[in-house]
Amino acid sequence: MAIWENFEGLHVPLQPPTPVRPRFSLTSDILSYRKCPRQYRYFGNDGFVPARSTQAFYGQIIHQVLDRCHRLYRGLLGRPLGTLATDEDLAAFFLEVRNALRSHGIRAANDDVADQAEEVVKNFNAIEGPALYPRVHDTEFRLERNREDYVLRGVVDVIARQEDVTRIAGPLDPGTMEIWDYKGSKRIGRATADWKNYEWQMLVYAELYRLRTGTFPARAIVYFMNELEGVSRQKGRPQSATLDVNITDERVSEALVRFDADAHAIMKHRVDGNWPLPSAPPDTDTCNVCDVRYSCPTMNPPGTEPTYRIRNPFERPGRAGRRRAVAPGAIG
Repeated sequence: MAIWENFEGLHVPLQPPTPVRPRFSLTSDILSYRKCPRQYRYFGNDGFVPARSTQAFYGQIIHQVLDRCHRLYRGLLGRPLGTLATDEDLAAFFLEVRNALRSHGIRAANDDVADQAEEVVKNFNAIEGPALYPRVHDTEFRLERNREDYVLRGVVDVIARQEDVTRIAGPLDPGTMEIWDYKGSKRIGRATADWKNYEWQMLVYAELYRLRTGTFPARAIVYFMNELEGVSRQKGRPQSATLDVNITDERVSEALVRFDADAHAIMKHRVDGNWPLPSAPPDTDTCNVCDVRYSCPTMNPPGTEPTYRIRNPFERPGRAGRRRAVAPGAIG
Protein backbone atom coordinates (compact mmCIF):
# COMPACT_ATOMS: atom_id res chain seq x y z
CA MET A 1 0.00 0.00 0.00
CA ALA A 2 1.41 3.33 -1.03
CA ILE A 3 1.87 5.89 1.70
CA TRP A 4 -0.19 8.48 -0.14
CA GLU A 5 -3.22 6.18 0.05
CA ASN A 6 -3.36 6.81 3.81
CA PHE A 7 -4.36 10.38 3.00
CA GLU A 8 -6.85 9.65 0.27
CA GLY A 9 -10.12 11.38 0.94
CA LEU A 10 -8.52 13.75 3.46
CA HIS A 11 -9.85 17.30 3.08
CA VAL A 12 -8.22 20.27 4.78
CA PRO A 13 -10.56 23.27 4.84
CA LEU A 14 -9.13 26.50 3.49
CA GLN A 15 -8.62 29.17 6.10
CA PRO A 16 -10.02 32.57 5.16
CA PRO A 17 -7.24 35.11 4.63
CA THR A 18 -6.58 37.39 7.55
CA PRO A 19 -7.18 40.98 6.44
CA VAL A 20 -4.13 43.19 6.81
CA ARG A 21 -4.86 46.37 8.68
CA PRO A 22 -3.50 49.44 6.94
CA ARG A 23 -1.02 51.46 8.93
CA PHE A 24 -1.38 55.22 9.03
CA SER A 25 1.20 57.69 10.27
CA LEU A 26 -0.16 60.75 12.04
CA THR A 27 2.06 63.10 10.04
CA SER A 28 2.86 61.55 6.65
CA ASP A 29 -0.65 60.11 6.18
CA ILE A 30 -3.38 61.77 8.26
CA LEU A 31 -2.03 65.33 8.43
CA SER A 32 -0.84 65.21 4.80
CA TYR A 33 -4.30 64.09 3.72
CA ARG A 34 -5.94 66.85 5.76
CA LYS A 35 -3.66 69.46 4.17
CA CYS A 36 -4.36 68.37 0.56
CA PRO A 37 -6.11 65.09 -0.40
CA ARG A 38 -5.06 65.50 -4.04
CA GLN A 39 -1.38 65.89 -3.22
CA TYR A 40 -1.57 62.98 -0.76
CA ARG A 41 -3.12 60.80 -3.47
CA TYR A 42 -0.10 61.14 -5.74
CA PHE A 43 2.76 61.18 -3.26
CA GLY A 44 1.39 59.48 -0.13
CA ASN A 45 -0.79 56.81 -1.72
CA ASP A 46 0.36 56.20 -5.31
CA GLY A 47 4.05 56.36 -4.41
CA PHE A 48 5.23 59.06 -6.82
CA VAL A 49 8.48 60.72 -5.75
CA PRO A 50 8.46 64.55 -5.64
CA ALA A 51 10.92 66.19 -8.02
CA ARG A 52 11.99 68.52 -5.21
CA SER A 53 11.93 67.36 -1.60
CA THR A 54 12.53 70.79 -0.12
CA GLN A 55 9.95 70.51 2.66
CA ALA A 56 11.28 67.07 3.59
CA PHE A 57 14.82 68.47 3.72
CA TYR A 58 14.05 71.19 6.25
CA GLY A 59 12.17 68.96 8.66
CA GLN A 60 14.55 66.03 8.42
CA ILE A 61 17.77 67.98 8.82
CA ILE A 62 16.44 69.74 11.94
CA HIS A 63 15.23 66.48 13.51
CA GLN A 64 18.36 64.49 12.67
CA VAL A 65 20.81 67.15 13.84
CA LEU A 66 18.95 67.61 17.14
CA ASP A 67 18.90 63.85 17.62
CA ARG A 68 22.70 63.90 17.35
CA CYS A 69 22.82 66.68 19.96
CA HIS A 70 20.82 64.49 22.36
CA ARG A 71 23.03 61.46 21.68
CA LEU A 72 26.16 63.56 22.19
CA TYR A 73 24.88 64.74 25.57
CA ARG A 74 24.13 61.15 26.60
CA GLY A 75 27.71 60.10 25.84
CA LEU A 76 26.82 57.99 22.80
CA LEU A 77 29.11 59.70 20.29
CA GLY A 78 32.48 59.06 21.89
CA ARG A 79 32.44 62.12 24.14
CA PRO A 80 31.90 62.32 27.93
CA LEU A 81 28.38 62.17 29.35
CA GLY A 82 26.88 65.65 29.65
CA THR A 83 28.73 67.20 26.69
CA LEU A 84 26.79 70.05 25.11
CA ALA A 85 27.24 70.48 21.36
CA THR A 86 29.18 73.54 20.29
CA ASP A 87 28.50 75.54 17.13
CA GLU A 88 31.47 73.68 15.57
CA ASP A 89 29.88 70.33 16.48
CA LEU A 90 26.60 71.45 14.95
CA ALA A 91 28.33 72.53 11.73
CA ALA A 92 29.86 69.06 11.47
CA PHE A 93 26.47 67.40 12.21
CA PHE A 94 24.83 69.53 9.52
CA LEU A 95 27.41 68.59 6.91
CA GLU A 96 27.05 64.91 7.79
CA VAL A 97 23.25 64.93 7.66
CA ARG A 98 23.08 67.14 4.56
CA ASN A 99 25.35 64.75 2.65
CA ALA A 100 23.29 61.76 3.80
CA LEU A 101 20.05 63.43 2.68
CA ARG A 102 21.59 64.42 -0.65
CA SER A 103 22.49 60.75 -1.30
CA HIS A 104 18.74 59.99 -0.99
CA GLY A 105 17.76 62.77 -3.39
CA ILE A 106 16.64 65.17 -0.64
CA ARG A 107 18.11 68.62 -1.11
CA ALA A 108 17.55 72.15 0.09
CA ALA A 109 15.82 74.48 -2.33
CA ASN A 110 18.88 76.73 -2.05
CA ASP A 111 21.74 77.50 0.31
CA ASP A 112 19.66 80.13 2.12
CA VAL A 113 17.23 77.43 3.28
CA ALA A 114 20.08 75.27 4.57
CA ASP A 115 21.68 78.26 6.31
CA GLN A 116 18.36 79.13 7.98
CA ALA A 117 17.94 75.58 9.29
CA GLU A 118 21.48 75.62 10.67
CA GLU A 119 20.92 78.97 12.37
CA VAL A 120 17.69 77.98 14.14
CA VAL A 121 19.17 74.70 15.40
CA LYS A 122 22.28 76.44 16.70
CA ASN A 123 20.05 78.94 18.52
CA PHE A 124 17.87 76.12 19.88
CA ASN A 125 20.95 74.29 21.14
CA ALA A 126 22.23 77.41 22.90
CA ILE A 127 18.87 78.53 24.34
CA GLU A 128 17.20 75.21 25.21
CA GLY A 129 20.07 72.72 25.37
CA PRO A 130 21.49 73.40 28.86
CA ALA A 131 18.06 73.01 30.50
CA LEU A 132 16.42 70.50 28.15
CA TYR A 133 19.13 67.92 27.41
CA PRO A 134 19.58 66.83 31.06
CA ARG A 135 15.81 66.17 31.25
CA VAL A 136 15.55 64.12 28.05
CA HIS A 137 14.49 60.54 28.70
CA ASP A 138 14.13 59.38 25.10
CA THR A 139 14.10 60.70 21.53
CA GLU A 140 12.29 59.52 18.40
CA PHE A 141 9.86 57.69 20.71
CA ARG A 142 7.64 55.42 18.59
CA LEU A 143 4.01 54.96 19.56
CA GLU A 144 1.35 52.75 18.02
CA ARG A 145 -2.30 51.87 18.61
CA ASN A 146 -4.62 49.30 17.05
CA ARG A 147 -7.87 50.95 16.04
CA GLU A 148 -10.91 48.96 14.92
CA ASP A 149 -9.76 48.47 11.31
CA TYR A 150 -6.38 50.19 11.01
CA VAL A 151 -3.19 50.87 12.96
CA LEU A 152 -2.32 54.42 14.00
CA ARG A 153 1.36 55.25 14.43
CA GLY A 154 3.34 58.26 15.53
CA VAL A 155 6.85 59.32 16.56
CA VAL A 156 7.33 61.79 19.42
CA ASP A 157 10.50 63.84 18.99
CA VAL A 158 11.36 64.08 22.70
CA ILE A 159 10.19 62.56 25.97
CA ALA A 160 11.52 64.75 28.81
CA ARG A 161 11.07 64.92 32.56
CA GLN A 162 9.44 68.00 34.02
CA GLU A 163 11.92 70.52 35.36
CA ASP A 164 10.72 70.28 38.98
CA VAL A 165 11.17 66.48 39.13
CA THR A 166 14.50 66.19 37.29
CA ARG A 167 16.54 65.75 40.47
CA ILE A 168 14.14 63.40 42.27
CA ALA A 169 15.69 59.97 42.77
CA GLY A 170 13.85 56.72 42.22
CA PRO A 171 11.91 55.20 39.32
CA LEU A 172 10.58 57.52 36.68
CA ASP A 173 6.90 58.41 36.88
CA PRO A 174 5.37 58.43 33.36
CA GLY A 175 2.87 61.03 34.56
CA THR A 176 5.67 63.57 35.09
CA MET A 177 6.93 63.39 31.50
CA GLU A 178 6.54 65.96 28.73
CA ILE A 179 6.20 65.16 25.03
CA TRP A 180 7.78 67.59 22.56
CA ASP A 181 7.29 67.91 18.82
CA TYR A 182 9.51 70.12 16.66
CA LYS A 183 7.97 72.04 13.76
CA GLY A 184 10.24 73.57 11.12
CA SER A 185 8.05 76.62 10.70
CA LYS A 186 7.01 79.92 12.24
CA ARG A 187 4.19 80.02 14.76
CA ILE A 188 0.82 80.01 13.03
CA GLY A 189 -2.42 81.76 13.88
CA ARG A 190 -5.00 80.17 16.14
CA ALA A 191 -7.68 80.48 13.48
CA THR A 192 -5.75 78.38 10.93
CA ALA A 193 -6.42 74.75 10.12
CA ASP A 194 -2.79 73.84 10.86
CA TRP A 195 -3.13 75.13 14.44
CA LYS A 196 -6.03 72.75 15.06
CA ASN A 197 -4.18 69.93 13.30
CA TYR A 198 -1.13 70.42 15.52
CA GLU A 199 -3.30 70.36 18.64
CA TRP A 200 -5.07 67.19 17.50
CA GLN A 201 -1.72 65.60 16.67
CA MET A 202 -0.40 66.19 20.20
CA LEU A 203 -3.68 65.00 21.75
CA VAL A 204 -3.46 61.73 19.80
CA TYR A 205 0.19 61.40 20.83
CA ALA A 206 -0.97 61.83 24.42
CA GLU A 207 -3.48 59.00 23.99
CA LEU A 208 -0.88 56.71 22.39
CA TYR A 209 1.45 57.55 25.27
CA ARG A 210 -1.31 56.71 27.79
CA LEU A 211 -1.87 53.32 26.19
CA ARG A 212 1.86 52.66 26.40
CA THR A 213 2.43 53.88 29.97
CA GLY A 214 -1.00 53.92 31.66
CA THR A 215 -1.22 57.70 32.06
CA PHE A 216 -1.26 60.91 30.06
CA PRO A 217 1.97 62.95 29.89
CA ALA A 218 2.17 66.00 32.12
CA ARG A 219 2.51 68.36 29.13
CA ALA A 220 2.40 68.31 25.33
CA ILE A 221 4.55 70.99 23.69
CA VAL A 222 4.83 72.04 20.04
CA TYR A 223 8.07 73.94 19.34
CA PHE A 224 8.10 76.28 16.32
CA MET A 225 11.77 76.24 15.39
CA ASN A 226 11.70 79.15 12.95
CA GLU A 227 10.72 81.51 15.77
CA LEU A 228 14.42 81.27 16.71
CA GLU A 229 15.58 82.82 13.46
CA GLY A 230 17.49 86.03 14.12
CA VAL A 231 16.90 86.00 17.90
CA SER A 232 19.41 87.00 20.54
CA ARG A 233 20.54 83.93 22.48
CA GLN A 234 21.02 86.02 25.61
CA LYS A 235 17.29 86.89 25.70
CA GLY A 236 16.27 83.24 25.87
CA ARG A 237 13.25 81.56 24.33
CA PRO A 238 10.75 83.80 22.53
CA GLN A 239 7.27 83.44 23.97
CA SER A 240 5.95 82.66 20.47
CA ALA A 241 8.19 79.61 20.06
CA THR A 242 6.00 77.11 21.94
CA LEU A 243 2.42 75.92 21.97
CA ASP A 244 1.37 74.15 25.18
CA VAL A 245 -1.55 71.82 24.36
CA ASN A 246 -4.12 71.28 27.11
CA ILE A 247 -4.75 67.52 27.53
CA THR A 248 -8.20 66.37 28.65
CA ASP A 249 -10.18 63.17 28.03
CA GLU A 250 -12.80 65.11 26.09
CA ARG A 251 -10.27 66.79 23.77
CA VAL A 252 -8.43 63.52 23.19
CA SER A 253 -11.69 61.78 22.26
CA GLU A 254 -12.53 64.58 19.82
CA ALA A 255 -9.11 64.31 18.15
CA LEU A 256 -9.43 60.52 17.79
CA VAL A 257 -12.87 60.90 16.17
CA ARG A 258 -11.43 63.39 13.67
CA PHE A 259 -8.46 61.18 12.82
CA ASP A 260 -10.69 58.09 12.56
CA ALA A 261 -12.81 59.92 9.99
CA ASP A 262 -9.74 60.82 7.93
CA ALA A 263 -8.35 57.26 8.09
CA HIS A 264 -11.68 55.82 6.91
CA ALA A 265 -11.86 58.44 4.15
CA ILE A 266 -8.40 57.41 2.90
CA MET A 267 -9.41 53.73 2.93
CA LYS A 268 -12.59 54.56 1.00
CA HIS A 269 -10.70 56.57 -1.63
CA ARG A 270 -8.19 53.75 -2.06
CA VAL A 271 -11.06 51.44 -3.00
CA ASP A 272 -13.15 53.72 -5.23
CA GLY A 273 -10.26 55.75 -6.66
CA ASN A 274 -12.12 59.04 -6.19
CA TRP A 275 -9.86 61.49 -4.37
CA PRO A 276 -11.44 64.87 -3.52
CA LEU A 277 -9.92 68.27 -4.07
CA PRO A 278 -8.98 70.27 -0.96
CA SER A 279 -12.01 72.11 0.43
CA ALA A 280 -9.88 75.27 0.63
CA PRO A 281 -6.58 76.17 -1.06
CA PRO A 282 -3.62 74.90 0.99
CA ASP A 283 -0.90 77.29 2.14
CA THR A 284 1.37 78.77 -0.51
CA ASP A 285 4.43 76.75 0.53
CA THR A 286 2.53 73.48 0.07
CA CYS A 287 1.40 74.44 -3.42
CA ASN A 288 4.71 75.91 -4.56
CA VAL A 289 6.58 72.61 -4.16
CA CYS A 290 3.76 70.41 -5.50
CA ASP A 291 4.57 68.73 -8.83
CA VAL A 292 0.88 68.42 -9.78
CA ARG A 293 0.01 72.07 -9.13
CA TYR A 294 -0.22 72.92 -12.84
CA SER A 295 -3.26 70.67 -13.35
CA CYS A 296 -4.91 71.43 -10.01
CA PRO A 297 -8.51 72.68 -10.46
CA THR A 298 -8.43 74.33 -7.04
CA MET A 299 -5.46 76.56 -7.86
CA ASN A 300 -6.23 76.85 -11.58
CA PRO A 301 -10.05 77.04 -11.93
CA PRO A 302 -11.37 76.65 -15.48
CA GLY A 303 -12.03 79.97 -17.21
CA THR A 304 -9.66 81.95 -14.99
CA GLU A 305 -6.05 83.04 -15.28
CA PRO A 306 -4.09 80.12 -13.82
CA THR A 307 -2.14 80.63 -10.62
CA TYR A 308 0.48 78.20 -11.91
CA ARG A 309 1.36 78.01 -15.58
CA ILE A 310 3.96 75.71 -17.11
CA ARG A 311 6.78 77.92 -18.29
CA ASN A 312 7.78 77.81 -21.94
CA PRO A 313 11.54 77.12 -21.87
CA PHE A 314 12.04 79.41 -24.90
CA GLU A 315 10.39 82.41 -23.22
CA ARG A 316 12.51 85.08 -21.64
CA PRO A 317 11.91 85.00 -17.84
CA GLY A 318 10.84 88.65 -17.78
CA ARG A 319 8.24 88.26 -20.51
CA ALA A 320 6.87 85.06 -18.97
CA GLY A 321 6.61 86.79 -15.63
CA ARG A 322 4.42 89.57 -17.04
CA ARG A 323 2.06 87.09 -18.69
CA ARG A 324 1.22 84.91 -15.78
CA ALA A 325 -0.36 85.32 -12.36
CA VAL A 326 1.67 83.66 -9.63
CA ALA A 327 0.93 83.34 -5.94
CA PRO A 328 3.33 85.21 -3.66
CA GLY A 329 6.56 83.26 -3.43
CA ALA A 330 5.37 80.76 -6.05
CA ILE A 331 7.82 78.68 -8.02
CA GLY A 332 6.74 78.36 -11.59
